[in-house]
Amino acid sequence: MSLRVSVLVPPAAAGSRGLLSSLDRQSLPVDDFEVLVGDDERDPVLTAKLEDLVAHRTNLTRVPVPTATDLAATLLDRASGEYVLALPPDRALTPKALAKLCDRADATGAQICLGLTGRAGSRPTTLPASPEQLAAPAAGLRRRASADAEQIGADLAGADASAEGAAAVASTLCFVDGPAPERDTPVEPDSAIHARATRVAWSDGVLEVDITLTEPSDDVRASIYSDLTGVEWPLPEVQVDGSSFTLRIDPASVPGPGALPEGTWWPSLRIGGSAAVLVRTRSVKAHGATVRERTVVSFARDKRLGIDVGGHTQQPVRHLDPEATTVVEDSRGSLLTSRLTNLDLAPGARLTGQLRLGTMPVVAWVEHQGGTEPVLQAWVSGLAGESPLLTRFGPASFARTGTRLVIDGVGTMTVLSNPRPAKTPAPARTPATRPAASPAGGPRRLVGRALRSLRR
Repeated sequence: MSLRVSVLVPPAAAGSRGLLSSLDRQSLPVDDFEVLVGDDERDPVLTAKLEDLVAHRTNLTRVPVPTATDLAATLLDRASGEYVLALPPDRALTPKALAKLCDRADATGAQICLGLTGRAGSRPTTLPASPEQLAAPAAGLRRRASADAEQIGADLAGADASAEGAAAVASTLCFVDGPAPERDTPVEPDSAIHARATRVAWSDGVLEVDITLTEPSDDVRASIYSDLTGVEWPLPEVQVDGSSFTLRIDPASVPGPGALPEGTWWPSLRIGGSAAVLVRTRSVKAHGATVRERTVVSFARDKRLGIDVGGHTQQPVRHLDPEATTVVEDSRGSLLTSRLTNLDLAPGARLTGQLRLGTMPVVAWVEHQGGTEPVLQAWVSGLAGESPLLTRFGPASFARTGTRLVIDGVGTMTVLSNPRPAKTPAPARTPATRPAASPAGGPRRLVGRALRSLRR
C-alpha cells in the first residue's frame, strides 16, 4: 500500500529536536507517512545521530546527499508518498498538520495545499482586517506526481509558496516557526487603558465575558492569541457602550480556523489602535468550562483570562461545594453526588473521568440528572479517616477541589471543605551583631602602627 505523504527534511534541519518531536506527535498514523532526512555526511556526529534515529523509528530514512545542488532532486526521487511536504529549517508541525493537509488536498484535488504559519513567542504587531490575512502560507503539501525539484528546493529554502495562484488552496494553522517559549502566558504591554472582566460564564457552549474599560473608547477590536504558535485570530466585531461591553467567544466557530485549535488561548483587545491588552480577571471569576464535543476550560493565570481548548493544562471540575454534595448508601454501595455550577454540559452528554480519594482513584462521571445543572457522581469507599478529593476529566493533571471525604468510625461519609492553613507569624528578625574582637587584637594593631612609623 502506498504512503499518503513523504516528509522531506534538509541537512540543516536534520538535528532539530523540535522538528523531529513534532513529527512524533502527528495524529496521522505512523504507517501512513515517511520521513526522508537529507545528510551531506560532513558532520560525523550528526550522521551517527541519524543512524540511531533510524534504528528507533520505522518510518525515518537517512538519505545521503552528494552536493547541496542535488538535495531537492535526491529527496524527491526517494519519496514514495502520494504527497510530498518539504520542511525548511527552524520549522515544526502542529500535531494534526499532516492529517489536515492530506484531507484538504483529497477533498479539493489541488496541486498544493498551503498551511498557515505562526511564529512561536512573537505576537503580530497588528490585527489583520480579515481571517485570510492572518499569516502568509509559507509551506505546503504537494502532489508528488506533479512536483519538480525546483519547487521542492524553494520549499526547503523556506520560500513563500502563496504566490502559486489558482493551483493552491489554503488550510488552517499547520506550521510553527522558531522554538516554543518557556511559558505560554503572554506579557501584557504597557497601556493607559486596562480591560477588566466582571463576569465570566459559559452559556450554550459560548463563553460570555462582561468587560469594563478603565477609559471609554469606541474603537475596540477583539482577538484571541496563542503565544505557543504566534497566531492571533480576530473575533467578531465588539459593540461597546461607553466603557462596558460583553465579549462572546464560541470555540467551535472562530473566523478563520472554524473551530479553535487545541491549546492555550488568551482573549485580547486592541483599543484605539494601541498594542494588544489582555483581559484581567480574578481566579474566582474564571472557573467554568464547557464540555461539548471536546473539553474547553476558562481559567485565570497571573490575573489574566485564558482558555484551554482540549483541557490539556486545566481541569473542567476544580471545585466541589460541600453543601451541594451528598453521599447516599444503598445495596450497591456509597454514591457521591455533587451538583456543579458554571459547567456547561451539552444536553444528553456524559463525561467520564476520575475522582481521587487521597491516593485512590475511582471512576467518576458528569451528566444531567433531571435538573438544569449537571452533577458529578462516583461510587466511593474507604476506611475511617479523611481523604482530600481531586478530579480528572481530561489529559491535564488531577485538580484539587477544596474538599475532603470524612469517614467516621461507624462508616458514615461526609464531604467537608478543606481547612484553611493557619498563618504562621514570621520569625522576628534579630539585629546582626559583629563578632567580638579577640583580646589580642588591640596590642597587635598598636605594634603594627609602630613598625609602619619606623619604616617611614
